[in-house]
Amino acid sequence: MERRGLGRKRVSHLAHKELKQELNQAAKTAAIHDPEIREYAQRKLKDKSCSLVLNNVKFKLILRMFALIKRGEMYVENYKRAA
Repeated sequence: MERRGLGRKRVSHLAHKELKQELNQAAKTAAIHDPEIREYAQRKLKDKSCSLVLNNVKFKLILRMFALIKRGEMYVENYKRAA
């Protein structure tokens, strides 16, 4: 019996493969062109593998998307946090 999370080599047939592919490309592009995410990815690459860092970048992008949707705002690149 195959253990979940270990040894699976393909995407589930239930997954939206095109959406996963677009998110993967967005994460790669963000890691190159977005200064905040680039700095985050470079910092994480010192101790973690490339695929794990890419997965973390994807999650960061998803969190950004849902935060903007929840607030009903457009993305502002030069937004400064209060903290």
